[in-house]
Amino acid sequence: MVLAAILANVQIASGQDQKEKPSPMPENINKIFKTSCIPCHWADGKKMAMSRINFSKWAEYDSKKEAKKASLICKTLGKGKMPPKSARKSAPELIPTKEQIDLICGWAASLKSK
Repeated sequence: MVLAAILANVQIASGQDQKEKPSPMPENINKIFKTSCIPCHWADGKKMAMSRINFSKWAEYDSKKEAKKASLICKTLGKGKMPPKSARKSAPELIPTKEQIDLICGWAASLKSK
């Protein structure tokens, strides 16, 4: 919920045209990212993690880049490459379930079609 609110506020503040941006990230997707991804992929996260995806900049992405990043997230999670092995061992609760990964991949596919 926090991420969705931030994304919506940044979008409104920047004056972006609603037709250029998909609607704000769905709450169920936001909840998964908040638990499993944002600890490392946010403004003060790890440099390597943020070089691939930085959720604090998500609202700056145009719809094409958003769709591309969402697709990358789906592929990476589907291959079991995220969270990394070290996090999987020390904090297994961060690992998204198959159902959560399916939700993310469905959301990613919906962004491609817009």
